[in-house]
Amino acid sequence: MKKLLTLVVVFWSVIPVFGQSWKLLNPKLTFTILFNAQNTQSIWAGNWANQMYRSFDGGASWELVEIGSIDVLNFITSGVRSNLDSNMLILGGFGFDGIRRTSDAGVTWARVLTDSSPARARMYFIAEALIEDTQFPGTFYGARGTTNNGIWKSHDNGATWDSISVIPSTFTTRLCTIAQRSDSNNILFVGCRGGVMARSDDYGKTWRRVPVLNGELSISGDAEIPKIVFSRRVPTTGYAVVAITAPDSIRDNGGLLKTVDGGATWDRIAFSDTSLWSVAVRDGADGKDDIFIGGFRTSNLPTLIIGDGLVYRSSNGGESWQRFDDIPWGVNEREDTIRNVWSLHINPTTNKVYMAAETGTFIFDEATSVTETLVPASHATLNCTVTDNELIVRDLDPADDHATWTIYSMQGSTVSHGVIQDPHECRISTASMPTGQYLLTWGSERRFRTALFVVEK
Repeated sequence: MKKLLTLVVVFWSVIPVFGQSWKLLNPKLTFTILFNAQNTQSIWAGNWANQMYRSFDGGASWELVEIGSIDVLNFITSGVRSNLDSNMLILGGFGFDGIRRTSDAGVTWARVLTDSSPARARMYFIAEALIEDTQFPGTFYGARGTTNNGIWKSHDNGATWDSISVIPSTFTTRLCTIAQRSDSNNILFVGCRGGVMARSDDYGKTWRRVPVLNGELSISGDAEIPKIVFSRRVPTTGYAVVAITAPDSIRDNGGLLKTVDGGATWDRIAFSDTSLWSVAVRDGADGKDDIFIGGFRTSNLPTLIIGDGLVYRSSNGGESWQRFDDIPWGVNEREDTIRNVWSLHINPTTNKVYMAAETGTFIFDEATSVTETLVPASHATLNCTVTDNELIVRDLDPADDHATWTIYSMQGSTVSHGVIQDPHECRISTASMPTGQYLLTWGSERRFRTALFVVEK
């Protein structure tokens, strides 16, 4: 039985955001995002049914890649690209059958880990549950989220995997995510169901629980810790988010946790009674962390849980927060409208912030001058001209014979669509479109280019 706790009230302020916005890159369901440290324009986005979207031009065009049979219901929620060999990617996720790997940048894929029991149980790697060692590229860890809470390790760039430990079922019933300290790579953390944080000081061989809230070793039976990150500036400072999954267990649940002692103890610093799923941190100004968090709830059904559609930023290490109220949420290809933020990522080379959400892949646009833009107005081979009543598109590199076009509003809804009759000059009426910004996708379901354009009336 838990001890009687003294209620700690945490005050945090929210201020409006001006001159910054999130821009939609791809209106397809996205769970995770992978970067190539050797090519800043290379982006991979985890989709569903064994599918990934990849872009070689920073999100101006996308290609659908199948990593296995698409006749399955799974979701690619975890992935990592090797720093030893950028052609090597490993993927896992919710509903997965293990771990899949490519060593040729996605041309071929192999299943490199599967359950060895006769039942061939699923091996979920739920929420950013695959990581590369911070000091030894080519060494990977995985936290299995089903059946046996197993911790797996690969020493050979993901080709083979060994089970190195099992976190006791007395700790938790599910593993969600795994993280590592960059200054002490022997120290690992796993976020678990129950609002439990497990820590290992011996490279994942043995584990113990650490205090997560007011000295307690758990937050709530329904709570999950789906993401843990550590500051690049001060590696002993870390952040973790807590998701609420039961609407009758909201009080003193959820929120953002912080540690300043290397993960020995954690406590909530903001967003009590709020369900969060994602957090990312980068170096900020004045020696303080620049933190981004994203909210989550479990389904589209009406609920008392507060979470989906919430995206906040703190540029001063959590002292105050800015809420983004102009994100172009919409509808994805599965006709989902829930505004979950599955993950937030910092491109380690460019320092740009990306968001993997239920309704698409987004980039945080924070131009430093009036002439700078982080997102191209259109793909280099699409010439787009907006007149009073038309969008005129000229394709400088026509490809598919049966290609189509679709225009999305910045709220994510489909405005209009059609078949590309003449790629050399396609005229699309904008007469019924109100003033605002829109996203054009041009091509097929498997390969398309994009253009952002503005209609002014």
